Amino acid sequence: MSTIMFKCPSCGGYLEFDAGQQRFRCLYCGQVLTEEEMQAESARREAEAEARQAESAPTQESSAMKGYHCRMCGAEIVTEATTAATRCYFCHSPVVLQDRLDDAFRPDGVVPFAMDREAARERFMAYIRSKRFVDKRFFDDAQLEMFTGVYYPFWYFDVEGEAAFEGQGTRRSVRTTPSHIITTTRYFSVQRKAKMSFRDLARKALGKVDGKLADGIHPFEPGGVKPYAPGYLSGFLAETRDTEADALEGGVLQELQGYADRLIRSNHGFHSLSGETRFKAGAVSRRYVLLPVWVLTWKGGSDGAPYYYLMNGQTGKVCGKLPVSWKKLIGWAVGAGVAVCGLLLAGGMFIW
Repeated sequence: MSTIMFKCPSCGGYLEFDAGQQRFRCLYCGQVLTEEEMQAESARREAEAEARQAESAPTQESSAMKGYHCRMCGAEIVTEATTAATRCYFCHSPVVLQDRLDDAFRPDGVVPFAMDREAARERFMAYIRSKRFVDKRFFDDAQLEMFTGVYYPFWYFDVEGEAAFEGQGTRRSVRTTPSHIITTTRYFSVQRKAKMSFRDLARKALGKVDGKLADGIHPFEPGGVKPYAPGYLSGFLAETRDTEADALEGGVLQELQGYADRLIRSNHGFHSLSGETRFKAGAVSRRYVLLPVWVLTWKGGSDGAPYYYLMNGQTGKVCGKLPVSWKKLIGWAVGAGVAVCGLLLAGGMFIW
């Protein structure tokens, strides 16, 4: 199976994408490559990998687990079918699995990580410190070292369409006379049409990713999408998609029906408006993009259930359920109750 490693042109060590510098850095001699240099290196490495893959015939049918050989130490790397980038379990060299990102699964773009592990860790610590009742075991340094940078696959949809509204609007006026209050209601037939464009509607393309967590760390800045090059994956984990755009498009269009209805009813100038909106989609374009996510799993809860957290690798937004320390919560409740009782007793003394 074909793998790609990005080696330093000076010392032969492997290169990783440095999110802090937004450059590609050798971990051994410290040489730094620009994006343009890595794009050229990526194209060359991909061509070599494709040539090797064309020369070697497959020896077995595709299965859920696949084996690869590390080009640095020769160890076998066993991965799931959706894994696109990982590390060698023995020498820890970053490995990009080229055949997982062939023409059919090659991303259209990638949003590079904007923060390294240390910056992500500090951002997450600031997030949990702001929560009063978090279990103190959650602050363990060894646990927080388990932050993993993963590129997750998403589909982005751009939709052009037309919306048409037909219904009834009312306007009311009130006039007061010496003996009566007169309310006048006027009814209007309302017809509205609009051309609408929706951009960057994101949908996860990997079934095993928790939908609520994935939605919770959006949005990503669309302007941060760069043309795909496998060099961006070096040093991180990456997954490829198992969900096609066709399976998601129906849900996207159904959601746009609601957006179109709210938009076309806005700023109508009536006291009430009732009717029906029809949205007809025209051109629909899709883009397959890898998005950067820092992932943390904590299994120290008293109930034994794991806690999962995702952090947007571009903006630092965090989503996940934090473990509650019941001792802290009960202690705070008791303290608050004692303080309230003390205030009531002190107030009673002044009253009597």
